[in-house]
Parts: sequence; structure tokens; C-alpha cells
Amino acid sequence: MERIETWPRDQEALFRQVHRVLKPGGFFAASDWLTSHDGPPSAAMETYLAAEGLSFGMASPERYETALTMAGFEDIDIVNRNPWYRVEARRELEKMEGPLFDQLVDDVGEDLVEKNLRAWQTMITVLDSGEHRPTHLRAKRPD
Repeated sequence: MERIETWPRDQEALFRQVHRVLKPGGFFAASDWLTSHDGPPSAAMETYLAAEGLSFGMASPERYETALTMAGFEDIDIVNRNPWYRVEARRELEKMEGPLFDQLVDDVGEDLVEKNLRAWQTMITVLDSGEHRPTHLRAKRPD
């Protein structure tokens, strides 16, 4: 399996650019997929990323906070949404496997539905381990 880089090299540049174009006193808000640690992803995370067909890297909340701080943001708030999404992902999977299955197959085909079911199953594994951290980010550009 191909090793996936864990941090996009241009993320710091992205936060600097957002800071540059945001008006003074303005807020930056986003959601992103983070990981609980920096460094290589676990085998389970690599399996999930491959199942989803994702090639972007992930980084820790600490790395994001550092990048936002270095870009000049203040009042940084990083909220781990893993506890909520662990429940939601299971609900989504149950619907896809159950009442929505036939309609999804009719709409997009059985191959794509099966691919997405595998992706959700592997995603739940890394959500349960805590390695996958869906996260809300908020920061302010100083006045």
C-alpha cells in the first residue's frame, strides 16, 4: 500500500493566505479531517484513506493550532467532533445498508454503493480508535 503523507506542505501557506485576505477583526471558520497525532498514519487509517480514495494528508490539532498561530490568528478554537461523528457515521452506515440500499443501487449502481459501504466500515474503525478527528476550527484575525 502506498504511504500517504500526513501533512499537506501548503497548509501553513493556506492559513497565511486566509489571514491576508480576511478583513481585520474577521473570523475564519472551517471543518476538516484531522488525526489525533502527527507522523505516519496507522495501518487502519491507511486502509480507510485508500477505501475513500483520499490522498490528502492529515495532521494533529496541535499542528493546526501552531499553523494558525504562526499565520497571525488569535482566539483559536479547535473542537473535536469525533464523539458526535462516531454515532452519526454508524447511523449513516445503517441507512445505507438498510432502507436506502435499493434506492442507492438504483441511483448510482451497486459497485459504488459497495465501495462506499467499505469506506464507511473502515472509517468507523479509525473513528472508534480516536485517530480520525473530524474537527471544527475557528480563529480571529486581530483588529
